[in-house]
Amino acid sequence: MFRATLATVCGLVMLTGAAGCGTGQRESGAAAAAETFSAAVGRGDAAAACEALAPETVAALVASEGDACEASLEPEELPSGEVGEVQVWGDRAQVRTDSDVLFLVELEDGWKVVAAGCEPQGERPYMCEVGG
Repeated sequence: MFRATLATVCGLVMLTGAAGCGTGQRESGAAAAAETFSAAVGRGDAAAACEALAPETVAALVASEGDACEASLEPEELPSGEVGEVQVWGDRAQVRTDSDVLFLVELEDGWKVVAAGCEPQGERPYMCEVGG
């Protein structure tokens, strides 16, 4: 499984946290994207989960595993759950489910997951199963 620290995304979130700019519609969009990804993971639907990933995340996963996203992503190894807290900073978001932390980016075609299966590491960046 692809593992990476999410230093860049977490660093951007930390740096821009004081100037949080997401409310209402943007938070709803990030929450919906997280729900789509989490539901696909819960069903074990790698194709749908890959569709919910940001292109850069798909490319990194493919490069790391040497196979197509659907063959590389192991949704049964990722947590899924109900979406809870959503925080938006510009075009970045952090979504907490009842069993995971997801990081998302807003692209022209909507919100996409850049990292999933993320666990806090104290003062260090999150460690994520997928993303980077």
